[in-house]
Amino acid sequence: MTKIRALRQFSHYHAGNFNQFEVQVVKDEYAQALISMGLAEEVQAAPILTPEPTTPVNLEKKGAKK
Repeated sequence: MTKIRALRQFSHYHAGNFNQFEVQVVKDEYAQALISMGLAEEVQAAPILTPEPTTPVNLEKKGAKK
């Protein structure tokens, strides 16, 4: 069994659904296939948290009347 971290959200027929940055333990052959497709990476450490959100864009135009 190999611990992998999903690099993006995807679904695998045998391994199930993965959310981005989710860490799961899967069979070695599934892990190698997912890693070779660029969908996951092997990890030794605890899962990382969700990425920090980017600052929201202010869509209000300056000088616009309300």
